[in-house]
Amino acid sequence: MVAVALAVVTAGTGGATAVHAGEQGVEGLALRDATASRVANIALPGSAARTAASWCGSVSQSDRTPNAIAGNPVRWVYALPSDGQDRLSSIGDVMQTDAEQIDAWWRAQDPTHVPRNDLAQFSCGLQLDIATVRTLESSAELSLLAGRFAAVFNALNAAGLRSPFAKYVVYFDSAVSDATVCGQGGSDSSGFGLAVVYTQACTGVSTAAVAAHELLHTLGAVPEGAPNECPDEDGGHTCDESSDLMYPSIDDAPLSTKVLDPGRNDYYGHSGAWADAQDSPWLVRLDDQMPFALSVSGPGSVGSDVPGLQCAQSCTTTWNAGTRLALTATPGPGAKLVRWGSACVGAAGCTLAVEPGARLSALFAPASFRLTVAVSGRGAVRSLKTGITCRPRCSATFPSYAPVKLTATATKGWRFRSWSGACRRSKRTCSVPMTKAASVRAVFVRA
Repeated sequence: MVAVALAVVTAGTGGATAVHAGEQGVEGLALRDATASRVANIALPGSAARTAASWCGSVSQSDRTPNAIAGNPVRWVYALPSDGQDRLSSIGDVMQTDAEQIDAWWRAQDPTHVPRNDLAQFSCGLQLDIATVRTLESSAELSLLAGRFAAVFNALNAAGLRSPFAKYVVYFDSAVSDATVCGQGGSDSSGFGLAVVYTQACTGVSTAAVAAHELLHTLGAVPEGAPNECPDEDGGHTCDESSDLMYPSIDDAPLSTKVLDPGRNDYYGHSGAWADAQDSPWLVRLDDQMPFALSVSGPGSVGSDVPGLQCAQSCTTTWNAGTRLALTATPGPGAKLVRWGSACVGAAGCTLAVEPGARLSALFAPASFRLTVAVSGRGAVRSLKTGITCRPRCSATFPSYAPVKLTATATKGWRFRSWSGACRRSKRTCSVPMTKAASVRAVFVRA
């Protein structure tokens, strides 16, 4: 895997000086097309100017479900070396501030799309659902660029943060020897993406700008073959407008001064045949949301492969229209999925697209119910399935929602008159639906 470096711009009294960093190899990863970003002068966490928001959440290694916004999430992670001091109490504020700035900037650039940040409901409202990881390596071992991105990747992998449905924005809090390399990003063919901001690498430039830049790399920007792709790079940056967020250099101006693909002709919102980051499933299509109603009955829950749906009772979630979901039914203890209804049938897997009018029901029930049979007079009752042979009383357990056929046979000199209880007919045969525990009485009289 080859990482394309971003040029460094350092502001000074004599103007800006661009320093091209060249290409950096990133070894030992399964990722492809990672991009190393050299962005000069990123503001350090803790700066009063960078903590406009406060993060009031709590750390969770596992994703809190159901997600506040259904669909492919952008998860935020705080990472540090094995011997690093945990500073999430302050850096969490920086991450929350950056997430809100990126959201506002993106909406201003494109009112129809915004990154789907993974949010959870806390006491103070919706906040980033931040996870934390530690690398196996120490601060000294990770001071050099070589191996740093791999160490972060391996730490996420060890923590189970390796979903092909997620992009991960990681704020890596460790001292570095090269203060000009401020982030790296890339994704693999499965969809997994990693955007890393090195919090102690640079001072002066918005971390929000770096995070947004790296996130765009995980969404496929800038694809090879884009009209204004930098000619001396293997994709990753544009060279037509210095205000473009994906330009190979950046100054200390705030994120609000950057532009998302000026002219919309390279990597976002274009009409060409090459990859377009605006089509990414990790963006919420604000102008094309679709509700999906799920009705759950009985002891069980339904979840989806794409994060955002985990319902133990009837619920309605909202998705990008057309999102395809593979749904899994999880029965409670001693229960089973009886059947799907509406969009799916049977009791096997269920795959559907969220489209207008899409609805689904899931019926769960105890795996079995007990059937009790009593006989009045002289005769016998037997079930077609093994279990019931009654004279005068017996019971057996049968699978739920699987009808049990009973047959009444009179003794010589007697005749069958009627059923009572779960059967209400005068014919000798009866079918009990077994939708609950049931009792049946067969009445025989003298012929």
